[in-house]
Amino acid sequence: MASVEIQNVRKNFGATEVLKAINLSIADGEFIALVGPSGCGKSTLLRIIAGLEAQTSGEIVIDGRTVSDMRPSDRDLAMVFQSYALYPHLSVEQNMMVPLKLRALSGFERTPLLGHLLPSRWQKMRAIRKIIDETAETLKMKDLLKRKPGQLSGGQRQRVAVGRAMVRKPVAFLMDEPLSNLDAALRVHMRSEIADLHRQLATTFIYVTHDQAEALTMADRIAVMMEGVMLQVGSPDAVYRDPHELRVAEFIGSPKMNTLPGTADANGVVTTLAAYKLQRKLSKTLQNVTVGMRPEHLEIAAEAPGGHFFPVTVRHKENLGADYFVHAQIDGTDQRLIVRTRPEIAQKLAYDGAAKVWALHGEPIVFGTDNMRIYFEGEQS
Repeated sequence: MASVEIQNVRKNFGATEVLKAINLSIADGEFIALVGPSGCGKSTLLRIIAGLEAQTSGEIVIDGRTVSDMRPSDRDLAMVFQSYALYPHLSVEQNMMVPLKLRALSGFERTPLLGHLLPSRWQKMRAIRKIIDETAETLKMKDLLKRKPGQLSGGQRQRVAVGRAMVRKPVAFLMDEPLSNLDAALRVHMRSEIADLHRQLATTFIYVTHDQAEALTMADRIAVMMEGVMLQVGSPDAVYRDPHELRVAEFIGSPKMNTLPGTADANGVVTTLAAYKLQRKLSKTLQNVTVGMRPEHLEIAAEAPGGHFFPVTVRHKENLGADYFVHAQIDGTDQRLIVRTRPEIAQKLAYDGAAKVWALHGEPIVFGTDNMRIYFEGEQS
């Protein structure tokens, strides 16, 4: 196991700056997810950590050693790729043997004929097979060892790719969108398997994904990246509930946060569309603000309690079984709200029918003109 330090790392491709002074400390044994939209630089950063790409400036420090000038093979890291990168002509067992043979056997011991006659090779191969058997037992794939990749499902191939990385007993695992080629149901299953594996191995995991559901469900901490900048790092719950800026708030969460224009008066009272006023006052006064409301913090019905509501017209209903997402347009505007509600409430709402929306389960989040969060009176920033 090892800690990983990313210190002021920059990366330019010609005149284009892809990474802009990235700083991140990853603790020994931590599972951290680098999450962001395509093209934000997260895979480039992972490749720099692995040594597959050279940074323009800055340092990578692994377990207290600066490794920026080290070859990838000397960094003792294991990478799991999106494409699995398995040898199609080799069995699962042989695929898992490849990194161990390259590490343990000399060039002469790897020769096809004479190498097999050496007693030293037999001893090393027994040790290699023992490691593979132990890894296969851990990943519950002992019955797959004699198969070739073409005979495996997508989930089984992903498990083999993880196993091939595990046998090396690396100080850290680097995973570059390893589940993106799987179908939706299998992705959910593999998320729990990878999270269980991390708890079992207690090894550092650095996981790259554009799927915020993967980041929220598996990682100890998530690092949100956009346009080559690290916007926010924190626990999944902290980033979801306390986004420091509007871009993070809109990216983390599905469906994304509802945002509405608003104004704050001299007393910090925020008013948004349809004269809807927030119940709490801001800690500082601004003229123009953006009000963010998560779908699960809103409620919708034909009648609203207390007269504090948005008048809306129902435009669409998404049936997700246990929940509905109701899409409603605020009357007199082109702004829409997405509301998560219970089936018994959504089923009473008519398409193009009138309804009312109000904040029931949580206080909205407010952002200033610089898109940074503004806190309410009494809240800690």
